[in-house]
Amino acid sequence: MLFTMNGTTAPVEAEGQTIGDILAILDERAEAMGEIIVEVAVNGTALTPDELAEASNLAAAGDGTVALVSEPAADLKARALESLIELVHAAAEAMASGDAEASDSARKAWESYRTAFGGLFSAEEASFMDAFAERLEPGNPGAALKPLADNLATFFGERLAELRNPAEAMMAAAKFFDSIKADLSEVPVRLQTGKDAEAMRTMVLAVELINKTVRIMPEFVRTSSSVPLEVEGTDMPAFYGALNGVLRELAQAFENKDGVLIGDLAEYEIRPRLESFYSAIRVAAGTP
Repeated sequence: MLFTMNGTTAPVEAEGQTIGDILAILDERAEAMGEIIVEVAVNGTALTPDELAEASNLAAAGDGTVALVSEPAADLKARALESLIELVHAAAEAMASGDAEASDSARKAWESYRTAFGGLFSAEEASFMDAFAERLEPGNPGAALKPLADNLATFFGERLAELRNPAEAMMAAAKFFDSIKADLSEVPVRLQTGKDAEAMRTMVLAVELINKTVRIMPEFVRTSSSVPLEVEGTDMPAFYGALNGVLRELAQAFENKDGVLIGDLAEYEIRPRLESFYSAIRVAAGTP
């Protein structure tokens, strides 16, 4: 069989393999490129999930064609987020109306959405969606759902903005770092002088900033022409590996309640690494 991906022949060894085996290989290739397979057609006919499961057991060798269509995962998730934001507001309105039929329709729509798009979301994002689903259950006061819907719309709206314009989101992250970098240097002193709450708030913000940057990076790399290849002489993969090592050490320090190590990591590891990273981003983008 001839396998194609978005109209281009996909080089695969079909002999001795099933269609399912080849699809698994091509799915891995698509994932490595930040893409998701959204359609599989055999001999010109798009397959339903049940038909795909049946066809997967067929031999891959022989006559015929298997055409796959993939889309950038970021584009697919962006559309899913747009639908999600509309859905939470609609569900909140339905629950607040007191109409039992409308509320039931809202619950079914939410369940259908989760089934269709749940795999696109991180564990953190899924936890917020689970909380919303719990509040949709019968017996919960409908009026109390609106604040949660508003919070979810804000949270997922930020994620949508990151996907739609990763370059702008990365520059916003750089500006946010500017606003907390002095505080990172003050963490050791604050921990030593009883200002633990201020110090911990700074560390939480720093970790959230790093998570945001890591979240933005794949799409930033895919769509931007101003991605630095190195940070102060260290190639980007090695830099990220070292930063992840620091984060693991920080997590251990929190677990051990080691204030001295937390302070040292904030001042001597996290701040200088982030400063170097965002400086490299700005230089590559030609932004002062």
